[in-house]
Amino acid sequence: MTAPTSAAFQSARRGRPNRVGYFVVALALAAAFAWTALRLLGVQFATGDFYPEYSSLRTDPLGAKLLYDSLAALPGIAVTRGYVPLAFYQGDASTVLLLGLRPLELDDAEFLTTLEKTARRGNRVVVALTLPRIDEDTGPAKNTAPSRTGSKEKSLLETTWHIRLRRENHRISFDAAEGWTPVRPSATPSAIERTFGKGAIAVYATSSPFSNEAMVIGGILEAVTAAIGPNTSIYFDETHLGIGESGSVIGLVRRYRLMGLAFGLALCAALSIWKHSSPFPPPHTASQQERMIGRTSFSGLATLLCRHVPPRELASLCWHAWLKSNRNQLPPERVQRAEAIARDPALNPLAAVREIQTAIRAKGAL
Repeated sequence: MTAPTSAAFQSARRGRPNRVGYFVVALALAAAFAWTALRLLGVQFATGDFYPEYSSLRTDPLGAKLLYDSLAALPGIAVTRGYVPLAFYQGDASTVLLLGLRPLELDDAEFLTTLEKTARRGNRVVVALTLPRIDEDTGPAKNTAPSRTGSKEKSLLETTWHIRLRRENHRISFDAAEGWTPVRPSATPSAIERTFGKGAIAVYATSSPFSNEAMVIGGILEAVTAAIGPNTSIYFDETHLGIGESGSVIGLVRRYRLMGLAFGLALCAALSIWKHSSPFPPPHTASQQERMIGRTSFSGLATLLCRHVPPRELASLCWHAWLKSNRNQLPPERVQRAEAIARDPALNPLAAVREIQTAIRAKGAL
């Protein structure tokens, strides 16, 4: 091996650990970043920041998880969450809680029909209203609007359930509720109810009594108990808050807490792709100047002849090598003539070979 090639090989050996080291550091940084992101997501999911207000999955003061866990801890009480539309709920003799419902959602005829059907099966449907935040407020939370003639046009809620809401000082109150009974007698009731078939529907002007903050402060046990009623089966609907079964792989991963397994599979897939796309360690590509120039078979034979055969004996050696296979094809006089030419010291090897060729190709030879 020549000196330049050896130096290049040593340089390549010194460069390989650096490339591998850079890849290992990059892989470690990527793994640390992914772990941190998953950790932050886990913390946010644990605190409930991703869930809407008054969701039974949210643990901050605006959530309702404390109420859900408290009811689930009571003996003889069955508590479940609903992640499918309420129209698919087939339970009876249950209390269905719809917390944090926006007033504008009650202007949907299909939604009101679903609530009535759920109540007629013997369920107690509790609808707790709440005002949207300032950044979500797209219009007044009133069920009346001025018409073209200047009179107030009745909303769907008023024409169907005879309930007219009023918004004052960021609060909702019942301006009219014909056929509805106050849950607790008061001059300005904050909750009203009405019988529908075997069940009933209760409408609360606020969802704050069901929040985690209200549960911690206390003093609302009677109101919550009156809202739930005597039923031992309680159903927290989450679909009206936008939380439902996704039916996707990500939904299953979240449901069964397989985020760590998914991250591990992704890491193994990345390592497999890297293994099959780049050899380990990386091969060294020699430059054009470092390539060694080889020898042909002819040049090798010429070198051997120069080293082991004196020039004065070269013609005689070639003649005897040829004569071993072709002696029977030449007459004796031609052989003697060629032998004399091969031994003539005055001729150089090339001239002697030419003379021998002339002698053996004469008339009467081959």
